[in-house]
Formats: sequence, C-alpha cells, structure tokens
Amino acid sequence: MLPCIRVTLLWLAILVHGPAMSAPSEPASIDRSQLEAATILAGDYLVSQANKDGSFVYRINMDPAVLLKFDYNWLRHAGALYALADFYNATRRPDIVPVIVKGAAYMQRRAIGWVDHLPGSLAVWSDPKITGSSSPRTAKLGGAGLALVALTALERIKPGTVATDLQTGLARFILAMQKPDGSFYSKYTPGTGGRSDKWTSLYYPGEAALGLTMLYEQDKNPDWLEGARKTLRFLSASRKGKTEVPADHWALIATGRLWPHLDGNDRKMFKQHARQVVTFILSQQFWREDSIAHGGFNRAARTAPAATRLEGLLAAERLFRDEPEFHRRLHIAMSWGIRFLLRTQIKSQRYKGAIPRSPLRIQSSHPDAVKFNTRASEVRIDYVQHALSAFIGYVRFLALTD
Repeated sequence: MLPCIRVTLLWLAILVHGPAMSAPSEPASIDRSQLEAATILAGDYLVSQANKDGSFVYRINMDPAVLLKFDYNWLRHAGALYALADFYNATRRPDIVPVIVKGAAYMQRRAIGWVDHLPGSLAVWSDPKITGSSSPRTAKLGGAGLALVALTALERIKPGTVATDLQTGLARFILAMQKPDGSFYSKYTPGTGGRSDKWTSLYYPGEAALGLTMLYEQDKNPDWLEGARKTLRFLSASRKGKTEVPADHWALIATGRLWPHLDGNDRKMFKQHARQVVTFILSQQFWREDSIAHGGFNRAARTAPAATRLEGLLAAERLFRDEPEFHRRLHIAMSWGIRFLLRTQIKSQRYKGAIPRSPLRIQSSHPDAVKFNTRASEVRIDYVQHALSAFIGYVRFLALTD
C-alpha cells in the first residue's frame, strides 16, 4: 500500500448494506486556515500538471504498478482552465495566468475548428488521434459549452486575449445544436450525418447554458441569454413534479449564474427546479460516522461525485437565503461534504494536493477488489478541478456568513 494514502479496509458488502445514519443537526466544524491551505494545495497541484505545450497531465496513478492507457478529454481540459481562472480570482497570483493562456491556446490549436454546414460555428473536435478514442471525429455540445466557459473566464481576467470570433463561433454552435423546445442534440459527427441525439448527456445542457450566460455578461448579445433561458426552461419543465431527478450540478451552476438576469416568471420556475435537484442531492448524502465516506455522496467514497454535488449546492444556496430552514439544511450538507473532501486530499510527498478517486480500499479477497482498488489511487485533472472549485466556493460562502 502507498504510504501517502490514508487507507480504510472495508468489505464492499458492508459499504452496500451497512446502515446509514441521520444527517447531523449542526454544520461541521472546519478550520478556515486548513480549508484555505487545501485550496492552495489543490490549485498548485493543477498548475503543476500543466505541460509546456499547454496540455495537462490528464491522468496519473499513484500506484506505479498500474499501467495507464493513453487518452485525453477536452471537456476536462476546459474545466481545468475554468477552475484555474477561479483560483486566480481567489488568489490574484500572476503565475496562474500563463498556465490558463497556454491551455486556451493549446485547445484552440489542437481541438477548435469550423463546422461544415453550420455557418459561423466553431466546435471542440474530439479527434481520435488526440483523445485515444476509437470513435469517429465528433464535436460534443459540452465541449463547446465548457470551452466557452473557460475562454470567457480568461477574457475577463486578461481582456483582449481571446478573439471575439472564437467565442461567438462556439456560442453559434451551441445555438445550432439547440432544438426549438430548448433541448439539445448532444453530438455532431460529420461521418454519420451531423447532429445526433441518439445519445444524450445529462450535463451538456447545463454546461452550454453556463457558457452562453458568461458570454452574454461580456457582450450583452440577447441571443445568448435567450438560449440559456430556453435551456433551463426545458430542464425545469421536463423534471416538474418528479420526486427523483438527476444530480445535475451544471444546471445548478448555470442557474446561479443566470439568476441576476432573470425576471419573476423564470425565477419562480428555475427556483423550483433547483429545489428539486438540491433536495435529491441532499437525500443521497452518506451519513455513517465510522466510515471514511461520511459526509460524501456515495458509499464508495468517490471524490468527484462529492465535489460536483458540492459545486451545485454552493451555486444554488443564494436562491434559498430567504428560507432559513432549507438554507440551514444546505449549510449542514455542504460543510460535511467539504470535510469529507478535506480528508481525501493528499497532504504531503510527491502527490501533494492531489485528490484521488477514492480513499477507500476493498479487502483483496473480494471479487471486485482489483478493479476498485486499482482505480482508487487514480488522479485525474477533473477530480482535482472539481474539488478546487468546491473549496473556493465554500471559502466564499463562509465569507458571506461571517
């Protein structure tokens, strides 16, 4: 076992069938200096994974015996740039900006290109030569959404860095992928006829809406704002009245960003949708004090689901500040979720600042042990990116409650 990883040995059967406990009645006690130190560690780790050409070390495994297959994911590349922009906004450290600039240039150079038959549209192309995938060359809606998020965040930090045509081209692609009812085609594959909704992504619409909203804040083009509104209107209407809805954190983040630009009718609809998603996320939080997963959002102690859900809750909390009881439930959930993430971060040695997939290990006699344990020590840029964003968000939340 690796000395730098805190390991808890539990049977998978205990994880699946063991009794859960009720949620705590008070927020977790979190040392502010510890939280701020964890934020710096996570941000510095992400910076350290940037290569000279602007790419990232996409995936490592802290166990040197594990061999990794080559792959690369542009959505997570863009997400890392977005998190680093937020890291810069929180710290104002000038060394962060060149990493974002190089990362944006690399993405533009290697992935962003024009879309035939969609005039004026630019997309992020997943080329098998770069991504390591066996799928044909494809443009994903979420790729354009997150690229637009990252590029507008960079432009806000360093005006004049990102060409206007680049941002508007990505926004035009998003709108070209949107259907009249506000839903989307998820992929554009030239070799199979272009736009396709044979497969749909849970997260792409929220990512697209967030990108459109951020560009609207920059250039005030009402087309982008209307596209974002249509997206959330569709999501709200399609989930209305359901007791179980997806843990769509990107929709919550987009709603929080869009909130200042909404009128009363949309606010009422979108707040109800946010309540549904938040309530479902709260119902999934894992409460068992004798487990390292306590405060996380699944029994396997997965870090990325915990971090993304926390991002969503932190984005949505502003909508419920006029409801003290519900807002307090959010505060309790967020505090214990952050405490869980803090426990999982590597604090020293070679991988300082990293967030592994899970701090949990299954006993070797269990049939799923090799598969689970091999990936548990994996660190991907998105695991760290989402945790970094959650840490930053919670620091800001605490500042508001002081």
